[in-house]
Amino acid sequence: MTQLKRQVSMFNILVFMIIGASLFTQKTHAAWFESSGQAAIRNGNIELARQNATQEAIKQVLLFAGASVQSVQKMANGVLQNDDLTIRASGEVNSIELIDEVQQNGYLTVSLRADIFSNTRSCQSSAYQKSIVTTWHPIHNREQATTGHIFDIGTKLPQVLQQSFNLHAQQSNIQSILPFYYSLDQQSAVQDVMALSRQSNSQYVLVATITDLSVSTSQRTNWQFWEKDIPIRNFSYHVSLYDGYTGARLWQKAYGLDAPWEFDLHQNVDTNGNALWQSQYGLAISSILKDVATNVDEILSCSPAYGRILQVRSDQLTLNIGSNQGVQNGDELTLFQLQQIHNPSGQLFNQFNLHPTAVRVVSVSPNTAVAMSKDGSLLANVQANDFVSRQ
Repeated sequence: MTQLKRQVSMFNILVFMIIGASLFTQKTHAAWFESSGQAAIRNGNIELARQNATQEAIKQVLLFAGASVQSVQKMANGVLQNDDLTIRASGEVNSIELIDEVQQNGYLTVSLRADIFSNTRSCQSSAYQKSIVTTWHPIHNREQATTGHIFDIGTKLPQVLQQSFNLHAQQSNIQSILPFYYSLDQQSAVQDVMALSRQSNSQYVLVATITDLSVSTSQRTNWQFWEKDIPIRNFSYHVSLYDGYTGARLWQKAYGLDAPWEFDLHQNVDTNGNALWQSQYGLAISSILKDVATNVDEILSCSPAYGRILQVRSDQLTLNIGSNQGVQNGDELTLFQLQQIHNPSGQLFNQFNLHPTAVRVVSVSPNTAVAMSKDGSLLANVQANDFVSRQ
């Protein structure tokens, strides 16, 4: 059996390799996790150490992946024989295999490989609100805004969208609207969305563009010869959602409609006024923004809610999540580092390195929280821009 090398960094006690940039965004998905658990060998009882190390590894991987587990003992219904461990649990864990084991310095370390299907009905690791940042929404063809002189509608739409999230979303909210226009450049998309995430302390980034504001005139029928032509205005809207911590695009969708334009074609229309938003055209746009909010909320409903470490001071960590996201005193969190690597063929991997020491929230404010180690131990190798996830 290959001997495991003891790592200097405490982060390496448990490592997950997750293929793909957006595995956690799927409503139903399977992913291979590789994890290690460690336990002390007491009084020469290797079997007990093996059991404890195995259960710890299973517990951590399931909690981190969002599976719902009432107790590790109840679901560990497999049999450990020599170098093979097979555990099966309906719906959430397809299989867990023992791939390596080593004894060193009085400790036994086991390495597991788990094939996990997240339970979308549980989402325990997703209990916190997901914070989203967006910017003003640019108009693809600004000449189309000439009718009504609605050139600044892109500054109003994010506000209406934010209201839609407040009214209709359960798992997510638009935390920040950055006051500038942003058009996505595919070549710099990853770096751009990660920068927007850091700038706003938000986990997810929503990028939207108004792609059509054109006006057309409907044709009159013979019996409507006494009526004026009715202007019809289009509204098309393209939305993309990104994970701001990895730069991965999670979802995109194009929306579109047309509705009567009830204003004179030469009239300037106030995009902040009630007249627009109570008109048929404004109400139609609002219905699209409601759809965006509910669609995004569904996409993120079982996605993990991570917090970023803003500051490390002695044994205290300042986090970028607080009561606005649902954080409460006493919440227990897992520390981890998130790294991205490419294999020789260019495929992207997200690597999650979990710290063995859990932390507990001791102080909460609206958008930040302070956490300390659960057992009072020092938090070695923890630094700003590492992350936390609720256990």
